[in-house]
Amino acid sequence: MEKQGINLERLWAPLTKICAECDYADGPDCNPQKCYVSFAKTVIEYSRTKGVTEIPGIHKLIPPQDLKPYYKDLVSEGIAITCQECRQCRENHSPDCVVALVRSSLEGTVLPEHLEYPGSVLVYIAKIKELDPELAEFIAAKMAKK
Repeated sequence: MEKQGINLERLWAPLTKICAECDYADGPDCNPQKCYVSFAKTVIEYSRTKGVTEIPGIHKLIPPQDLKPYYKDLVSEGIAITCQECRQCRENHSPDCVVALVRSSLEGTVLPEHLEYPGSVLVYIAKIKELDPELAEFIAAKMAKK
C-alpha cells in the first residue's frame, strides 16, 4: 500500500525478515516496548490505519536502547529501502516522517549513535561511511540491486 508516494509494504518487508531471524521473536524475552523493529512496525501500522505519512512528536518515543544483536546484512536492506523511499526533502525533512522513523529505528540496531538525517541520501550514506564503512557498503550494494 502506498501513502503519498511511500510504499509501506517495501518498508515492512525487511522488518519481517529481521524479526524472523531474531532469537527472541515470539518468546518470553521478546519485549516490543524496547524493540527498535517493533517500534518501526507500529509506525507503519499506524500510517496504514490513519492514512498519514507523518506522526508529530513520535520520534521522541523511539526506544532508547535495544541491546539485542542484529545482523548488518538484514538491517542494511531495510536502511537501503528507506533511502529509496525517501523523498529527499532536504531542509523540509521531518524526523516524524514514516520513512525517517523506520530509518532511525534501524540505525539504532547497528550504529553506535543516532545520525541526524541531512535530507539527502548521498550525504546520509557518507555519514554512515564515517561511522561504519562496512554498513555503508552493504547499503550501497542493496540500493544498487533494487
